[in-house]
Amino acid sequence: MERLAELSRDDRLRALEDLVLNVMAQTGKRIRRWDMHRSFRELGVSGGRAMRLRRALADRTGQTVTNSVLLDHPTPQALARHFEASLLRDGGASVGPAGSENGGPAPRDEDETVAVIGMACRYPGGVQGPDDLWRLADQGTDAITPLPTDRGWDLTALTDTERGSHNTTYSRGGGFLTEPGLFDAEFFGMTDAEAYATDPQQRLLLETSWEVIEHARIDPSSLRATPTGVFVGVAHQSYSAPLDQEPEELQGHSLVGSLGSSLSGRIAYALGLEGPALTIDTACSSALVCVHLAAQSLRSGESSLAIAGGASINSTPGAFAAISRQRGLAPDGRAKSFSAHADGFALSEGVGLILLERLSDARRNGHPVLAVIRGSAVNQDGTSNGMTAPNAPAQERLIRRALADARLRPDQVDVVEAHSPGTEFGDPVEVRALQATYARDRAPERPLLLGTFKSNIGHSLAAAGAAGVMKMVMALRHGRIPRTLHVEEPTTHVDWSSGTIRLLAEPEPWPETGEPRRAAVSSFGITGTNGHVIVESAPQERADETVALVGAGSPAGDVPAAVAIADKSSPSVPVPGSADASSDPAVPWLLSARTASELCDQAARLREHVAARPGLSDLDIGCSLATTRARFEHRAVVVAHDRSALLRGLDALASGGTSPGLHRSRADDPDADASCVLTLDAAGARLAAEEAPRLHQAFPAFGAQLRALCERAGEELGESVDADELLRAPESGAAPADELRAFLSGLALLHLLESWDVRPGSVTAHPDALALAAHVTGALPFADALRIATVRAHRAEGGPDEDRQEAAEHLTKLVAELSPETPWIPLSLTAGQPLTPHDLRDPALWLRSHASESTPAPGTTLELRGSGTDMTARLPLLPDEVGTGAPNVEDRAMRRVDGLLTALAQYEAHIGGVDWGAVLAERGARTVDLPTYPFQRRLFWAPFRAAQEQS
Repeated sequence: MERLAELSRDDRLRALEDLVLNVMAQTGKRIRRWDMHRSFRELGVSGGRAMRLRRALADRTGQTVTNSVLLDHPTPQALARHFEASLLRDGGASVGPAGSENGGPAPRDEDETVAVIGMACRYPGGVQGPDDLWRLADQGTDAITPLPTDRGWDLTALTDTERGSHNTTYSRGGGFLTEPGLFDAEFFGMTDAEAYATDPQQRLLLETSWEVIEHARIDPSSLRATPTGVFVGVAHQSYSAPLDQEPEELQGHSLVGSLGSSLSGRIAYALGLEGPALTIDTACSSALVCVHLAAQSLRSGESSLAIAGGASINSTPGAFAAISRQRGLAPDGRAKSFSAHADGFALSEGVGLILLERLSDARRNGHPVLAVIRGSAVNQDGTSNGMTAPNAPAQERLIRRALADARLRPDQVDVVEAHSPGTEFGDPVEVRALQATYARDRAPERPLLLGTFKSNIGHSLAAAGAAGVMKMVMALRHGRIPRTLHVEEPTTHVDWSSGTIRLLAEPEPWPETGEPRRAAVSSFGITGTNGHVIVESAPQERADETVALVGAGSPAGDVPAAVAIADKSSPSVPVPGSADASSDPAVPWLLSARTASELCDQAARLREHVAARPGLSDLDIGCSLATTRARFEHRAVVVAHDRSALLRGLDALASGGTSPGLHRSRADDPDADASCVLTLDAAGARLAAEEAPRLHQAFPAFGAQLRALCERAGEELGESVDADELLRAPESGAAPADELRAFLSGLALLHLLESWDVRPGSVTAHPDALALAAHVTGALPFADALRIATVRAHRAEGGPDEDRQEAAEHLTKLVAELSPETPWIPLSLTAGQPLTPHDLRDPALWLRSHASESTPAPGTTLELRGSGTDMTARLPLLPDEVGTGAPNVEDRAMRRVDGLLTALAQYEAHIGGVDWGAVLAERGARTVDLPTYPFQRRLFWAPFRAAQEQS
């Protein structure tokens, strides 16, 4: 543990995670790195196994491990961080997780702009995401359908078109999700009993919360232990049974499954989020109230990111019956907003989530900025003409407060996405408030444009405000505003004659005003709490930044698929499409899923997505797959130079076939233990020196490592070591690099592998590469390894016997002065036993010649070995044999670099954990939109009333 304190924080955490994994394996519970975020309970560590783990950890760390340590730090990842904090404890204050200040707030900035960086949703009309939502709105689709027949409702008893019977409805339809009971329980670690007992609003929020993060091009697993907030709105819950009537087969899960607080708390638990988690019930305004609170949390520094939105699912027909008793529903289930034919609102449902981040953070983190929240406000009607009656003065106050928060004049807002549920009384009240605020002193030639998404899908209650925000964000980006349905004849209860408000009876292009596009969204709760949010188009980038838009990457009619910002000094961005030059390295596409079927499905969806967007860069797709998606048990990597070969790999993966560039984990046993042995010899180091120019071209980090090592070597040896000489393409007939430069080049390659998170479990070295191996395993410091390599090189050069004898004596003296440490990982000579520090002080070990070894030198290789299986794969990092199809030096160099990528792909498939983002970091790649996770859903539908009737 003492040596850990000398490492960088990233290396220290990695070493401690390895320690926890190893100790767990020794106590009979082997897990993989991608499961380190799962709780010990989920992993089956409890009782006697937990006790053995605590004892083993105490023995290995030398620290006191309390009985409550697994409760206080409930995941292997959290446990590793706990041990890291104990190493650096100062005056009793522990160091918190990376990027935190031990719970302290971030800098507060009340004027900070908040950006919309991701969206996810489920709404009627088959809407599964924001692109579907836009298509439905843009095409003017009516998504209202008859009452559902697949929810266990007794429609015969429920329907009474004469409006007379108790607990019946006269409404013939509404807005309904397709199969709201479908859910991927296994993905979120829920048993069947727990899934059945859990309100579908919670389940749908789990899936959409994962998707909203992916839509922002963020790996959801990367947000664990971050102060990401969750603000979720809800209006009513009707799924679960009263707790004293819970069916026995639900095993007590109904308690948590029915709590309103679980709507936000379950998201935070499942994703490991540590910011505020609030469930808000202000009825119809819940989603906008959540957006308002989330923006405040971000500006105050309380949250680093915030998920905001709402959910409303009609598990039972109770809401239809209750509102029918008040004669509030439209008989045909359609909202005729602002229409002379308005006859009640359309009951609907849905789930909508928005991911928010401070604009400065979004820019710095490279996240897409879809729009910004320019201002928002929340207020209450107070005493109005009935608790559920709308109040125009309260709505006016709300709008003025939101405009003041946005620091805007009313005429600077172009469009209002209205609350308007389609009632004869409520719609005119809303218009009068708009006339008194937005339309006041407004020029008729620039009227306020007014519409509502409720005319398409109905009133989705707690999710309605989120739908309105998403519709307006998409309209801002597309530059056109969809029409409102059923409004051919405007209501006569409003004086429209001033022309300062115009209903969107037809779609219109967004008015060009010379200012950013702006829209406001309103939601008014049935109990008087109102919300108003003003959204604005994403701001123009600063003059010292360049913005790259991949317009060709979108299907026809879609907005640009990627927005990337790069400093002008960064490498140039490749031309979109499959334009990878033949001299460029191959491109890896990484896919990962929890199950083999999901992996195949993901390949099929990606293939369809890419085929529809031929302008996307292969490199950008590879970068996005590597950096914006979580890693799971089942993994596959397709490595190829051109789009057609990459697509063939996807086709093979989707169909369960094979392809030359496809490398995948074992479908039958992805968790099968595999180990990795790094084999080193001088031939491999010399090959690294020979290919240094090409490696530097393909991976600039290699050149940076080599320059730093040459500088250190020059300081230690007292003579200049020219890195530029190594990084220049050699002239024809040039002599091979000497042993010193081979040592430095080989070490630069190994440092490059380390920066990519390639972590062998052991190292085997031929005698001529022992100094290199001893250094990379931590047994020898750089200076000692360098001097030994230099002396051995002089001894190996030949010459008079007396010169060789002198070199041997020098080497013997040098070895005697060594103070080796125990290697971090086992180190051995080829086919030998692990070496100890005592062995490394034996001159005979260092005087052995490579010729004395019977095993041929394979070069630098990664050897993958399956535990308990016949899997063995030797992967040369720079293949010496590149085949007859490489007729010239450049082709051979390219194939060797491709061999390195192939070795990484095999390592990923069988071991996992390669940092592909680092591999691609300096190739000018940026992130683009990808399909979200392919959840494999099953039906879990047992609402209390339906279950009671069936029983």
